[in-house]
Formats: sequence, structure tokens, C-alpha cells
Amino acid sequence: VIPRLDEHIVDLILQRASADFDWSEISPTIFGAVFESTLNPETRRSGGMHYTSIENIHKVIDPLFLDDLRAELAEIQEITVTKTRKQKLRVFQDKLAQLTFLDPACGSGNFLTETYLSLRRLENEVLRSLSDQISLFGDSKNPIKVSINQFYGIEINDFAVTVAKAALWIAESQMMKETMDIIHNDLDYLPLETQGNIVEGNALRLNWETVVPKHKLDYIMGNPPFVGARLMNAEQKNDVKKTFAGWKNIGNLDYVSCWYKKAADYMHGTKIRTALVSTNSITQGESVSLLWKPL
Repeated sequence: VIPRLDEHIVDLILQRASADFDWSEISPTIFGAVFESTLNPETRRSGGMHYTSIENIHKVIDPLFLDDLRAELAEIQEITVTKTRKQKLRVFQDKLAQLTFLDPACGSGNFLTETYLSLRRLENEVLRSLSDQISLFGDSKNPIKVSINQFYGIEINDFAVTVAKAALWIAESQMMKETMDIIHNDLDYLPLETQGNIVEGNALRLNWETVVPKHKLDYIMGNPPFVGARLMNAEQKNDVKKTFAGWKNIGNLDYVSCWYKKAADYMHGTKIRTALVSTNSITQGESVSLLWKPL
């Protein structure tokens, strides 16, 4: 039922939520919560869709790579020789700009968006330390090197794909503003030319190399859908059969197990590291021997 837009609702939308509210610093990850709230409980349950809070995202990405990057930057900042410190800061910025990430069940893009924001904050720390030199660039050169083009996602829901791309663009514009405040220069970022590399499709049927070549990738992360072995629909059961073709006793595996298998196959022969959110259904009981031993 569409609610009637009476004067009270119009006032809420046009005044309190618009004219009297500063949206410029809104967290782009809020769209994940908004998107989930539009789904009915049955859709969320059957699809294994679960919103991941910022706090829980950091429980994944901090030990995966962010803690090491922060420590590396802190160590560089301690260098007392100015020339050496600034040289290493530039190398560190280049390193940030070369890292590539994949979320193979990205939903509305919160893992990708929060990771992008975290990398850009680190880059802004670098630019702050180099600001006396950056000011010499004038308006002719953009000092930002970290890009949303470093972030890839796979998502089966078409609306979630659109939300993820929009969230990344909002994050990009917000961090651009932060950078301009640091270097005291205006940067022209419109029209938006960067692409949100979010592919619509079933991640268990796709060859992940068609999304991003594995030799180019550094990290896989995310919160794949978990649906109990007895709760899966026919299509999901078929996904499990195809993913684990040749394995024994797969009928008792949780749906999320498929992402571990796909990630392990994709990572083989590379230096890619992976961290995924999952339920304890795959770390206790039958799953321990069914999944982890052969994996």
C-alpha cells in the first residue's frame, strides 16, 4: 500500500530530511541498511542476505590487510630524515593504488565501500604529510591515486548492484572533498568517469577470472549468503552440486561453503588472501570433515 503524502509527510521529506539536514557527510554504507529494509524477511532468509555493520566489516578487513597498512604508514611517519620519509610515503601511496579487491557476494557494496574509504583515509594521511609539495602541483594535476576502479564485486540482485555503484560514487566524492581540504586546491571530479566494477550475476556460476584476472587480485572479502543444507531451494542445491562436483556427502554442506571452494580454486597458485564472514555451521559438526579436510 502506498502511503498518502499528507502535509506532515511532505514536511518530513522536503524540510526535515532535506532542507534542514546536511547529507554531505552521510555514510555511504547506510544504503546497505536501507536496501535490506526494503526486502521482506522471506526474501532475505531465502537468499541468505545479511547486512554487515561497519564494526563487523572491520573485524574482517583489519586483520586481512588494514592493520598491516596502518602499521607500515606509522613506521614511515617515524622516519626523521625528511627526504627519505617523503620518498617512502610516495612509494606507500603507489602501493595503496595498486591493491585490488573482490567481494564475490557484495550485496549493496558495504565491504567495498568501507575498504575504499579506509584506503583513501590512509592516502589522505600521506597527502597531508606531502602537502607542502602537493601545493606546487596547482590545479593541473590530481594527487589522488587510489580509485574505485580497484574494487570489484559480484552480486545476483540487480537493485543491489545499482546501490553498490552509487555508494562507491558517493564515497569517492566525499573523500575528494577531504583531499581538497588538505591540499587547498579544487579538484574537478564531475562528470564521474570511474566505473563501479560490480557485475550482476550468480557468483557460483560465473568464472571469477572474467570479473577480475586472478594475477591482478590481492584480496577477496565479504559476507556470502548462508542458507542451511535443509533450507536451500532447488537452484541453490544445484549450485552446491556444481561447485562441489566430485566431492562426497555434499548434501550436508551450508550454501556459504560454495564461496570457500570457489575462493580456494581461484586463489590456487597466487598470493591472494581471503577472509569471509560465515556462521558456525561450517566450523562444527559434519562440515569440519566434509569441507575443511578436502579443502
